[in-house]
Amino acid sequence: MQRFTERIKRVVLGAPVATDVAKPQTMRTRLALPVFGAGILSAVAYGPDALIDALRSGMQQSWIPFMAGGTVIILMLLGLAYSSQVRAFPHERGDYGVVRDRLGQRFGMITGASLLIDQLFTVAISVAAIAEAVIYLLPSWEAWAPAIAVVALGLMTLVNLRGIRDRGRVLLAVWHGFVLILVILFVVGWARHDGSPTAPLDTGSPHVWSILVAFAGAVASGAVMATGIEHLASSGPYHAEPRGRRASRTLLIAVLAGAGAFYGVAWLAWAYRLSGWEDGPTFLQVAARVFGNGVLTWIVGVFAVAILYAAANSVFRRFSRLTGFLASDGVLPRQMAMRNDRLVQRGSVLIVAVLAVVIVIASGASVERLVHMYIVGVFTAIVLSQRAMIEWTGARRQLATAPRERRELLGRRILHVIALIAAGAVLLITAVFNFANGAWIAVVLIVLVVVLMHAIRRHYAAVRIDIALDKEAKAPTLPSATHGIVLVAQMHRPALHALAYAKAARHTTLKAVTVKVDRGASLALQKRWAQMNLGAPLVVLDSPYRDLVSPVLDYVKSLHRASPREAVFVYVPEYIVGRWWEQLLHNRNTARLRAQLLNVPNVVVSAVPWMLESARREGPVDAVVDAESQIS
Repeated sequence: MQRFTERIKRVVLGAPVATDVAKPQTMRTRLALPVFGAGILSAVAYGPDALIDALRSGMQQSWIPFMAGGTVIILMLLGLAYSSQVRAFPHERGDYGVVRDRLGQRFGMITGASLLIDQLFTVAISVAAIAEAVIYLLPSWEAWAPAIAVVALGLMTLVNLRGIRDRGRVLLAVWHGFVLILVILFVVGWARHDGSPTAPLDTGSPHVWSILVAFAGAVASGAVMATGIEHLASSGPYHAEPRGRRASRTLLIAVLAGAGAFYGVAWLAWAYRLSGWEDGPTFLQVAARVFGNGVLTWIVGVFAVAILYAAANSVFRRFSRLTGFLASDGVLPRQMAMRNDRLVQRGSVLIVAVLAVVIVIASGASVERLVHMYIVGVFTAIVLSQRAMIEWTGARRQLATAPRERRELLGRRILHVIALIAAGAVLLITAVFNFANGAWIAVVLIVLVVVLMHAIRRHYAAVRIDIALDKEAKAPTLPSATHGIVLVAQMHRPALHALAYAKAARHTTLKAVTVKVDRGASLALQKRWAQMNLGAPLVVLDSPYRDLVSPVLDYVKSLHRASPREAVFVYVPEYIVGRWWEQLLHNRNTARLRAQLLNVPNVVVSAVPWMLESARREGPVDAVVDAESQIS
């Protein structure tokens, strides 16, 4: 059974990978762009939709080019600020590392929690956008939107559990292919547009408050274009030397490409009078208006699905790395920093997959619903990272002596101050105007994760204090005596096997213990025990209510109370089975007993395995079962 399970695991998840084999790869800008820039470019698939939907609520679609221009200005400002940041800190920890090192662990935890929630929603909104693109191309599949998103998530999960790395040439083709098809779309769309409206815009006389809400929502919604920028900021270690300069260049090129693509799609939507009331992603509607519902629109859709898949797939690795850093710093469970035999942090991958599935199903795979929950996390991290960079530039400027270096640091400090103000304004607008639309969910999740991190940090701090050796620590005091107890239900080979192990330990006293549930079986056991003269007395514990655990637990506790300085060793025979269904044929009383005995001081529980024929022939399964059950 074990060999069969191992073969299935090998086929599904792949062969183990040695630690020495996996060496970090360094890339030049040409390859780093598609690897780290897919996130910011993929936002073109839903960023213009968010902007237009916000303006539609106040019937202000005529302002699309201007609000898109404002979004581009914010995006470029953040791009310049992060270019400065990645030159200063070209490490893999990104915003979390910068904030933790400059502002302290408390703000680092807020940044880490915000990024985790942002990355979770990135996966959810990306697969929802994939579903919407597929449905636009295949309208008859409309009812299957959540299923399409879940299938895409399942594929990503399997790929990341196998630890398959994106092939550089494939990513190059996807990223540059998507950029090329967008350039063709913009050129053809501009050339074919004659300046006259091709479809009427909705008109009306909205109230001033509706206009204000529409503009504020457009600022908040358009800012989704900045959500991929943090991934670029943590790409320094994967660039060739000089890492900071190359990573900065990659970031600026990716931001320029994302900003240009976003504005181009938004302008074409305005030029071709897309009001936002039509079904389907805006960029595919634009492609249909420009190219018609033909092959070229399908090509746009295929490349969009590919770039969305690449962006979401990269988030699994970002999430795993971030949880690893947080776990190493003691604010998440330590095991989340460990990698399995495929060099994959399996727990982090499964957490992303499961939570993203829940979000996708709960939202009905609706991009319009998800986008309102999406921005709070990343802009919280951006605000804190810019505050940390202001701190850093100020400290460096105080130490600088060269006038040129001081002027440069002053300029960078002003840049980060402006970026902080802009990001803070976006965050405030999002929290206020999108709060009721779903932003509150992201806020609540961030708060819950931060509270959890504080609790984990306190726990690990308490454990360190509890187990630390003081300066006067000496060798541990040996127990004055040891008492061995072998649990026996009937006379069989596993029981004698456990007794032999107990005798080999040479305890001060050694006893066999059985629980009397059936009078006849108990008398037969006592008679057989006396006949074999095994060199250890048999203690019979009465159990009027047929409980096998409580009498043994009470007996062991009584030994401890009688001699608190003496140790008690309990030997428990257990079967090792070879077929999964054999586990169902044996009870698990000893597992419950072991769990309770571990809470008794100076008690050691030893499981003595006995491999059944099926386990010897086919290999053991992962679990053990109780050998103390009555077998006829």
